[in-house]
Amino acid sequence: MSKKPNPARGRPKTFDRDRVLQTALTQYWSKGPANVSISDICNLTGASKPGVYREFGSDDGLKKAVLEVYHDLAIQPVIDILEKNQPTTDAIDALIGFMTQDRMALDIPQGCLFVMMRAQSEHLGPSTCDKLNKVRHDILAAYSAWIERAKLRGECIKIPTDIAALLLDMQHSGAMRMQREGVSRETIESVLRFALGGLMFRDNAIRP
Repeated sequence: MSKKPNPARGRPKTFDRDRVLQTALTQYWSKGPANVSISDICNLTGASKPGVYREFGSDDGLKKAVLEVYHDLAIQPVIDILEKNQPTTDAIDALIGFMTQDRMALDIPQGCLFVMMRAQSEHLGPSTCDKLNKVRHDILAAYSAWIERAKLRGECIKIPTDIAALLLDMQHSGAMRMQREGVSRETIESVLRFALGGLMFRDNAIRP
């Protein structure tokens, strides 16, 4: 009886998808997604270019997959804080605490990959940009729902909800940029407390 040919194609068993994703995540996060090539990832992981292309389809596909990993790591926790049934002041404390974590202790890069991808979106492919737009839509929706609940509790000043959501998004982006620029955690926390407390709340304002 003749030996049956092995029809299996696709990525070889030696391809380590998780290692490629984690390496790409760290490199994009620390250097900026537009400054890291597939060759760089291959050199760091030992993966072959054909293997990466088989797995992710393109550089765009790899960046989209990394953004999905980052969403679970750093975006979903923010949405979870916003969706939790708690006083507004407690939510602000939790948001600020999450944004100002000690990155060195956690062994993760400074700043936010999502913010960097938005800033470099002209250098990213269509699939990654579509994912970026969806993530931003989701987080703005979470901010808006949180603000509406705060208004119902009488904890939010009279401000259009969409404007307030954009203010929150702007404060997060600014904090992440300051972090990458080396501004101290204490200073960033004070800025966030002043901005979120002073701009958004009256009787429940949080003082630095």
